[in-house]
Amino acid sequence: MAIEGPHLKVEDRVPLIPRSASTQVKIGEREYWYCALNRRVPGLGKVRLVLSFAHAELTGTYAGLMSKRTDWAAKKIRTTYWQRWPIDTFYQDSKGHRGLDEYRMRTAAAIQPHWGLVFVASSFLPLQCLAASPSKRRGLAHPIKTIGEAWRQQSQALIEKLIVYAHELLQRGQSASTVFAEIFAKQQEIAAL
Repeated sequence: MAIEGPHLKVEDRVPLIPRSASTQVKIGEREYWYCALNRRVPGLGKVRLVLSFAHAELTGTYAGLMSKRTDWAAKKIRTTYWQRWPIDTFYQDSKGHRGLDEYRMRTAAAIQPHWGLVFVASSFLPLQCLAASPSKRRGLAHPIKTIGEAWRQQSQALIEKLIVYAHELLQRGQSASTVFAEIFAKQQEIAAL
């Protein structure tokens, strides 16, 4: 979100935070250190800013969260954010990798089969992201690539198969117009509806 006016970058302010300003909190099995403060942000009004660190030294990677709920404790803001995280990533993946932002069908009958196929295919992608055997360290398999990388790899494999299929048809003597007609036959059926 772009906000008009002068900007103060959070990353420029983080080194200035004294360790004494942080509070330790345990969420699930993990411990975090956070700093929370209410500030007025141009265009947003009064907000609660929470900076959450994985280390007591307040170094390394941190999460910056902002909420209009200035009365909430930092732990509640962080817990609520982690509950919302799967929803946010779903929207990002749906609009990015799955192409649902450009899908033009208007009726439930047209949308349902497409969504069904997209989400069945998507449910297998996390399996492709895991190593072939579990890690010896913890007995857990660690991701070797992201869902986005897996999605791009599968998209590329699909395009490669389509090109090879078209090449085989051309090698058998079919004309280019016949090959295109066969490849795009389903789209023509849908367009006729």
